[in-house]
Amino acid sequence: MQNGDFFHRIGDRPEQTNFPSLNCEPVVPEGFPDWLDVLNIWGYKLLASVFTVAEMLAVGLDLPKDTFSSILQNGPHLLAPTASDLNKHGLNTILAGFHQDLNFLTFHGKSRYSGLNIWLRDGTKLPVAIPNGCLLVQAGMQIEHLTGGYIKAGYHEVVINERTLEQAARARDEGRPLWRISSTLFSHVASDNMLTVLIGTDEEKTVSRQKYIDILAGDHVQKELKTIKLADF
Repeated sequence: MQNGDFFHRIGDRPEQTNFPSLNCEPVVPEGFPDWLDVLNIWGYKLLASVFTVAEMLAVGLDLPKDTFSSILQNGPHLLAPTASDLNKHGLNTILAGFHQDLNFLTFHGKSRYSGLNIWLRDGTKLPVAIPNGCLLVQAGMQIEHLTGGYIKAGYHEVVINERTLEQAARARDEGRPLWRISSTLFSHVASDNMLTVLIGTDEEKTVSRQKYIDILAGDHVQKELKTIKLADF
């Protein structure tokens, strides 16, 4: 990974939790007096969109409207402004390797530069182009768990391609910064809530739970972070 990341916590913290390290207060760096205002304004708009889509998703799956939105309350949601300096990286540089997100739903707007690729269920790789004024929604491991695999966590990557370099060349000529910025909201089920399969008949749920075993969301996050060596719990 060739990025500069800063994860900023968005939303209320739980009054009590068995996962304090996942639910600590946001870190505010010195020297940025408008930091909280700028990040919170954007972060809370993305988070509101998450709750809207979560309710739409529940209705679409014939579940009560608040099925997902209720378990997202006080989740350890993270806003991640990710920056990559295109002055330093050339064609085919991997900025974010092939992966799935471990959270519920991932929301982000249009980046300054191209480079995001996704994979369809049949293995087809596609470049992503987000229309102006739109948000991209990606499914994470938590929604896959809750739906017993009916919705799959999407595979994706970010790589500098020829279009990225063309955009960078235009930006350089126009005197604009050559930083690829992607400001992403990773929404999470609250750490102390259970991830359990919620759709299907009782028999179908029993079968699905053989693969998607009931687990606290916080335990699931810690397990995945340990697997990818981003933390050692």
